[in-house]
Amino acid sequence: MKKIAVSIRNRVFSESIHLILRQTGDFRPVRISAQSPGAIQIECESAKPEILLMDVTPTPPGTTLADRIELIGRLRQTLPDCKMVLLCDEIAYPELAHEVMRAKQIGKIDAFFYASVTAEYLTAALNAL
Repeated sequence: MKKIAVSIRNRVFSESIHLILRQTGDFRPVRISAQSPGAIQIECESAKPEILLMDVTPTPPGTTLADRIELIGRLRQTLPDCKMVLLCDEIAYPELAHEVMRAKQIGKIDAFFYASVTAEYLTAALNAL
């Protein structure tokens, strides 16, 4: 069973993903604060997940792609085996979605998903990481 930390600001979306991951039986999801990068870092270092799933949005500060990449850089120092995964709404933020794809291409993140992905695909892809 893979431990996956979920840090998503939208509580409804976060709860839905947490429930889906728990129901598969393949994951041990843990909720991680989505309030600030510092809180996320502290909670992740404590939980030691195998995968960290975070959302990325253009605002507020702390959830921008630049802020997420900076946080991922710090987390890689203390959790080098943790896979860093971003979730982006490609419909609301098409330019940001393209930037997230580029971040994957250049190795800044391990994987990304668009918000429109099916639950089945999300869980299968996370399980394959």
